[in-house]
Amino acid sequence: MKGVDLVAHEDPSAMQNATLSPIPLLRRSFELVGPIYWPLLILASPGFILAIVTELTPLLGGILQRAYGIVVAPILGGAALWLVDQHLKRQAPLLGNSLNRAVSKAVPLVLSTLLAALLSCLASIFLIIPGIYVGVKLALTPCAIALENQGTTGGLRYSWNLVKGRWWGVFWALLVLGLILGFAGVLIVGFVIVVADVGDFGVRMVAAAAATAVVPIFWVYVVLLFRSLQRLKGQAAS
Repeated sequence: MKGVDLVAHEDPSAMQNATLSPIPLLRRSFELVGPIYWPLLILASPGFILAIVTELTPLLGGILQRAYGIVVAPILGGAALWLVDQHLKRQAPLLGNSLNRAVSKAVPLVLSTLLAALLSCLASIFLIIPGIYVGVKLALTPCAIALENQGTTGGLRYSWNLVKGRWWGVFWALLVLGLILGFAGVLIVGFVIVVADVGDFGVRMVAAAAATAVVPIFWVYVVLLFRSLQRLKGQAAS
């Protein structure tokens, strides 16, 4: 298929019944995340640490948060995606190897994140809907770079072509995931508020901890979505 080189090296057991339906994807994510949850949580933990720093020193924390979001988060995310994919292939993923892999792709991971955000913002200037459209089309760019060895523009193009014809399915999969994980976070925070008097600072820390705790699920889900979309594209082309 033009612009998308489909792969056939994923774990068949992990990719059986390829689907974009969010509930089966989420259920499969919970089934797979166990053995790699803690390495993924380590990759997600700087976000929680920065939340604490921001609460204690807002000015420094704000600066670090921006630097983290622009430079560090895309690299750690790339490492997480590669680690998940190795696990799906029944290989023993190592945290160090995943970080080395992501660092080697640091430039395209960072630049593509910035370009995707810029393109989505530019599209949003016209209306919110075009911004959402572009955002979904480019949402799988990190997977294309981390898992398919694409460069900056190649990753953007790969994601755009992969989502082509399946935009609504990808949009729905991402939307439902966000709603479910967000609702779970609200329940956790609400439970803490009911059973303990932790104050505003404590509530914010619990919210940050809950958000960090579900990030590994998000990463597994995104890789499954990416591989499922590849499989469905291959079936359509065959």
